[in-house]
Amino acid sequence: MEKIQQDKSQKDKSFHALGSLIWRYKVRYLSVDILRVISSASISFLPLFVARLAVSINNPDRAFRYLIAIFAVNVFHWATWHIADYIFVRSVAPTFYEFKKISFQMFWSNNYSEFIEKPSGKVGHYINQLRSYARDIHDSYHYGFIPIVSALPVYIYLFYTTAWQNSVIYGLFIILSLSILVVMTKPMRKYQRRVTDEESSNAGRVFDSYANFVNVFSFRSQRKEITRNNNQVTTLNKKDIQAGYRIMNYWTGASTLIRIGLWGIILFYSWNLYDKGTISFEAFIVSVTVLLDFTNQYWNLVHHIGLWNQNASRFREAYNYLFPNINVVKDFHASKKILGNSSPLKLANSLEIKNLEFSYPDAPDQVILKNINITVAKNEKIGIVGKSGSGKSTLIKILLGFYPLTHGAVLVDSIPVDTDDLAQLYAYVPQDTTLFQETIFYNIAYACEREVSKNEVQNAAEKAHISEFIESLPNGYETFVGERGVKLSLGQRQRIAIARAFLRESDLLILDEATSSLDSRTESYVQQSFEKLWGGKSVIAIAHRLSTLNNVDRIIVMDKGEIVEQGTKEELLELNGHFADLWNHQRKGML
Repeated sequence: MEKIQQDKSQKDKSFHALGSLIWRYKVRYLSVDILRVISSASISFLPLFVARLAVSINNPDRAFRYLIAIFAVNVFHWATWHIADYIFVRSVAPTFYEFKKISFQMFWSNNYSEFIEKPSGKVGHYINQLRSYARDIHDSYHYGFIPIVSALPVYIYLFYTTAWQNSVIYGLFIILSLSILVVMTKPMRKYQRRVTDEESSNAGRVFDSYANFVNVFSFRSQRKEITRNNNQVTTLNKKDIQAGYRIMNYWTGASTLIRIGLWGIILFYSWNLYDKGTISFEAFIVSVTVLLDFTNQYWNLVHHIGLWNQNASRFREAYNYLFPNINVVKDFHASKKILGNSSPLKLANSLEIKNLEFSYPDAPDQVILKNINITVAKNEKIGIVGKSGSGKSTLIKILLGFYPLTHGAVLVDSIPVDTDDLAQLYAYVPQDTTLFQETIFYNIAYACEREVSKNEVQNAAEKAHISEFIESLPNGYETFVGERGVKLSLGQRQRIAIARAFLRESDLLILDEATSSLDSRTESYVQQSFEKLWGGKSVIAIAHRLSTLNNVDRIIVMDKGEIVEQGTKEELLELNGHFADLWNHQRKGML
């Protein structure tokens, strides 16, 4: 299980982000809060009117006036409370969905390595829950803290005009009880964060289990998955029980304070004052009715303090897991860069990789690529070959922007560019194609930011030799492909990826062993299609089957992260070096 203790070098900016969200929409929040204050303060006058009704029982006209006052206060409270509810639903609640949109986009701003390190199921769970946690925190403040804070000045006024001695008792009680409750919430927060972490890990594990159902069925491992999940749920249950004990202690402490402490003192002390003639009967009734009303408000406060701590712990745990050290709301609105909307990049003359060296972030001392220098001219086709572990795929990942450049540069037409911007330049066909759980149309059209027509998608599918298969399906291009494209064969998925490349308008084509999963007949069809696709494009092709590089202009051979040979196929075979060795092994069926 991942550590839940926040690193000391990390700054908790979770509530900074929430504060930035509220401040951005402060007029909406403030208008609702003001109405809630007015509504809560108005209903707090009821104890006074009830007391005056009681002492006026022998004067029907006067008693009836107080009866009308009680009804009028309730109607006013009802109207202002529900107007506030309407404004909240209409204008405040949507801001939390805005927060969810921001969180989703900002996590996509992370580097590729962040996605490798953090389980996608847990990330998805936290992204989805972050809005709910933030909303629950606000609800505790809005529905719990505002009503009692609004009522306190009214209670002070009532005691000032009736039994001022009780105001001292309530003041001391509030100070003492809040101090005790704050201390008791500390273990609640600690154990709730443990529950939240374990709960999110389990949610991610459940997602991972179902997402890999092919493996489960292949190995008949349903029992293994069930046992593993049961063990994790048992651990979660134990932690939940531990947190439950702290919640129970919190409520027991609060109940003891008010039911035994405050009630005992107010009731008997007020009766003693009345019995001695220090206060009137009306003042005694006010004391009792305020006690009843305060008790309800106090329970509401205790409840929301508990919820506040619970939801604040969840919110902090989720937020700091996703966004350590940053205020996503502030950074989102301050940023000028919008993902996917950078200016189109064109290749007029050449793409150059210059003095590139690279190590993975988690192993900075292990150099994967050393002194890589490659120039690809406009419309030039180059192939990259090498044994497994030679650095071919790492080079492609850098060109795809998966990792930032630390040493070296990539230049387009002699101008250095960020690898993120290269996405505007290329179409990409991977070795292992996974698809969205969407329609075939959606997956082919995914490569284009613009809207594409069905005819355009069909033409791309025809060029990739997949249209005949698609049209044989009952729902054709509207067929859903299943989890990660599991309803399609590996070769069919790869041809959909090739169709994407045909559809995307680009100056550079990157192929990562793009035909490795195709049978020989289909490969020959696709190779013919590639020749059409290659027209007017520069091409960088990683190839396992060396025969697929017959039509490239130049072949680059890599070994142990370095370029060791380059030239045409004929030149490299004559050289009788690394490429010739690869070629001979493949001819013998050994590679």
